[in-house]
Amino acid sequence: MAYQVLARKWRPHDFSTLIGQDHVVRALTHALTENRLHHAYLFTGTRGVGKTTISRILAKCLNCVGEDGKGGITAHPCGVCEACRAIDEDRFVDYIEMDAASTRGIDDMVSLLERAKYAPTNARFKVYMIDEVHQLTTQAFNAMLKTLEEPPEYVKFILATTDPQKVPVTVLSRCLQFNLKSLSPMLISGHMEELLKKEGFPYELPALRMLATGARGSMRDGLSLLDQAIAFSAGNLTLENVREMLGTIDSTTLIRLLGALANRDPVQVMQVADEIGARSLSYTQALKDMALLFHRISIVQMLPASLNPEEPDSDAVKSLAQAFAPDEVQLYYQIAIHARNEISLAPDEYSGFTMALMRMMAFAPAEAKNSKRPVVAPMKGLEAPAPHSTEAPVLPAPMAAVLKPEPQVPSASPVAAKTASSAEGKDPGDIPPWEEMPVLTGSKKKLIEDNAPASTPSPSENKPSAEVRDSSPPQPQDSRKEFPPQDDQDDVPWSYDDYVSEGVAGESGEDEYIPQQRTIVRERDEFEGVPVQMNPWLEAAKKIKLIESSQPLVDLSELESFDGSSMVLTTTLEALTHEEHVSALQKELQKHFGPQLQLKVKFVSKGKGQTLKRLRKQEFIEEKIEKLDRISKTKFVKEILNTFGSTISIDNVTLYDKNNTPRVI
Repeated sequence: MAYQVLARKWRPHDFSTLIGQDHVVRALTHALTENRLHHAYLFTGTRGVGKTTISRILAKCLNCVGEDGKGGITAHPCGVCEACRAIDEDRFVDYIEMDAASTRGIDDMVSLLERAKYAPTNARFKVYMIDEVHQLTTQAFNAMLKTLEEPPEYVKFILATTDPQKVPVTVLSRCLQFNLKSLSPMLISGHMEELLKKEGFPYELPALRMLATGARGSMRDGLSLLDQAIAFSAGNLTLENVREMLGTIDSTTLIRLLGALANRDPVQVMQVADEIGARSLSYTQALKDMALLFHRISIVQMLPASLNPEEPDSDAVKSLAQAFAPDEVQLYYQIAIHARNEISLAPDEYSGFTMALMRMMAFAPAEAKNSKRPVVAPMKGLEAPAPHSTEAPVLPAPMAAVLKPEPQVPSASPVAAKTASSAEGKDPGDIPPWEEMPVLTGSKKKLIEDNAPASTPSPSENKPSAEVRDSSPPQPQDSRKEFPPQDDQDDVPWSYDDYVSEGVAGESGEDEYIPQQRTIVRERDEFEGVPVQMNPWLEAAKKIKLIESSQPLVDLSELESFDGSSMVLTTTLEALTHEEHVSALQKELQKHFGPQLQLKVKFVSKGKGQTLKRLRKQEFIEEKIEKLDRISKTKFVKEILNTFGSTISIDNVTLYDKNNTPRVI
């Protein structure tokens, strides 16, 4: 008798021997027991999880007649009647399996549906099983819709697919859908162990776990790897044989590599890398295994109880967890997974792998480089501190910084604290340098400067503010109600209080409009004195349309010079100076300034703070100020402000576009 592979020899023949799909087994068992049968079933899931196997078991349940030939529909097929044996041997005439990958056209579907009209030959139900149903053509799907919705009472449809998203919704709505789960390595290795006991092959449990991990959730893939391992090792399933067959790296090599990283020993790091290459092992797989080891180390650092002491490398993992800082592990994990994706871009795998190791050492946190690290032995744990030691534990630098107590300021009020900070040259109201702030120029700047406070307030009357850095002098006491400053809702780093009537009679006998004092935020030192260039670059940028990869060159560039035929832009992102982006932008600009325009983009380490985003924000703000100025000078508005003693904030000014839609920046 010819050899039969393990995946076929040990295929489950009833629901009790099916592995890992309990949710499907429960639903089908209850339906069969209560005789609540649907006419169409859809099984979805990745390869090798049991879709075809469940289809055959279900066909046996529907057609089983029992050992005595008098049985009915059952959830536990006997396996000895003619129908059960014929389905297991793939010779049952009323169980039709069709592969939609090869018979996918409308002619094949029409032929199948014509045969479905006839009653089964010698069975209770005629069962049609269509595998990889998502590969049917649109015409074939349309042809089967009517029959799939209302088939004859003796016909059952079973559909299986690995890609349910490609199945039309009209088909999905006519089927009872079951999603089969990927199997865990523990389930696969446990099933392998049972089969090897029955087959009589010796094995090592770690070898089975490695095979189960390589199966990637598929029982069929796992059993195929097991067949290969038995042939490769001549029936001696050891961890070393399986590792050699799969080309994976043993944990000892990786632990030596991570130990050298922890000890800051580049010589040892390169020696281990050369050893991996000498053994013809995959550097891509090495990066994957290294990321998995960093994952284990991180979990042990956060959850020490999760470490299984029965693992052969548990002591080494514990040692590495104590040697690396948590943030260092996160950094190395990130480098490993990114290096794995980028290794195809390297000149060769060796240079890509070793460059990733050098990157780990180069980007190690500064405190980790300068501190004295414990020497990590390949498979030995680090010495733990004495349990009754009276010395305070030494915390990693990041953790120590978090736990460091804040100095107490013996100040009676926030005002005093701010005054003390100012005396030391620190301004608690400093705005981060990455926030873009508008610079007011021209008439708008003069409008505000004309109403600037003539004197500075006393410290006792100064109020702390995270947004306003210069405080206005106290207002004279009057009967009008004081209103708190408006919060900045538009992310604008300055406040502008509107005009308010003081109720003073002018020469004309009408209420004279007197502007209230305003407060603005000064620019940071690095932006002071920089003129805002409301220039053709801002106007042209509104019409420029580039592809998504080149558009950042428009948004993040600053105009350095423009003489009508030559334009020079600067950017702080060197990648935007690529010839492809510059050429695309030059073609767009030539549409507006003529074909003679030449564009040059220079990289600078620090910009002037005049990116297109900032210019647009400033243009928007100045337009709101101009509109507010016009509104506030109308007689009607002045009368309302006089009557109610209120103010109008720039936040209350809304600009609309041509479609009467509020404009935002």
